[in-house]
Amino acid sequence: MDVLFGGYYASKEQDSDRYGLFRLLDFGPDAYQAALFSQKFDQVPALGELVGLSPFVGHAPIDSRSLFRKNHLQLIGGAPLTRADLEGYGLYLEHCGMTKEEIDGLTGNLMTWSAEPPIKLRLEIADDELSISERQ
Repeated sequence: MDVLFGGYYASKEQDSDRYGLFRLLDFGPDAYQAALFSQKFDQVPALGELVGLSPFVGHAPIDSRSLFRKNHLQLIGGAPLTRADLEGYGLYLEHCGMTKEEIDGLTGNLMTWSAEPPIKLRLEIADDELSISERQ
């Protein structure tokens, strides 16, 4: 998987030929944080088709192992994250007990990382545990 903070990903919906869309806000071994879009597409959309779309859920924590259940998961492209993009995630982190300074540090890092190339990772599940390593 190519992990791009701020990246838009499409995957084929289960029991359908249509594609759903999410935007990656953060990624970790236990969960990835995503903005979810309600729009469905007959084919994987181009990045330009996503300009102006607003998520119907600004932030959702999702078990990282669920990435293995995504059909035809594709990174479409990305755009640098902004504070507005991360607002819902910040509220979630605050609810989880993080301080404002910790949240500002993390969101600052995410905005910086979202301007960098994707990280090439190998994801594997063994004994229901997710293993993550870099790939060349």
